[in-house]
Amino acid sequence: MLFRSFMRQLLIIGDSIMKGVMNDDGKYRLCHDHDFSSLTANEIQVDNASKMGATIESIQPVLKKKLAGLDEQSTVLFSLGGNDCDYDWSKISEDPDGTFEPHTPNDRFLSLYRDAIRAAQDTGAKVAVASILPLDSERYFDFITKGRDRENILHWLGDVNHLYRWQEYYNSLVCTLARVFGCRLVDLRSRFLCRSDFPSLLSCDGIHPSQQGHDLIHTSVAAALG
Repeated sequence: MLFRSFMRQLLIIGDSIMKGVMNDDGKYRLCHDHDFSSLTANEIQVDNASKMGATIESIQPVLKKKLAGLDEQSTVLFSLGGNDCDYDWSKISEDPDGTFEPHTPNDRFLSLYRDAIRAAQDTGAKVAVASILPLDSERYFDFITKGRDRENILHWLGDVNHLYRWQEYYNSLVCTLARVFGCRLVDLRSRFLCRSDFPSLLSCDGIHPSQQGHDLIHTSVAAALG
């Protein structure tokens, strides 16, 4: 049986990426088709419960509410991790020799993500997991150091590319969870990285997609789940 043959409802639980947020002019705004309305052409009812700033911990109350009523003809798409692996850059700017943890430490991230997948699978729904979009280290470093001590943050990081490597580590955790639980992996990261126009797929902050990037997300999700 084809994946698409039993899916009538798609519930998206994610952060600002799946919400459709861009930052092209230094101000946040939503891209076109941020609620994936294009998927309705395939007779899919989309409930996009994504929220800017969402982490695996912050979505727990929403997840419990949204899972009610789902069944084997539903699909849940998780797209989380970008905020979880991020840090409080203001605190690091003030204390570059301090010890800091990301918003969601890796062990807690794994534990809560496991629980979320299990809860979704327990409804009978199919579960898909999106990989974390790659960031542009230089642009993101410029973004997080605005109004902060640039040298202090660089001192704590060690090098600018640590931003990319740390995010890539969290992405490996996400991909491992998808494999262990038999979830469909929507590998957005690879779809971005293989493009020769990769820089144009990200907004000026180096982490949110541009309109072109969101267009690629929409077509990728539709191809994988539509």
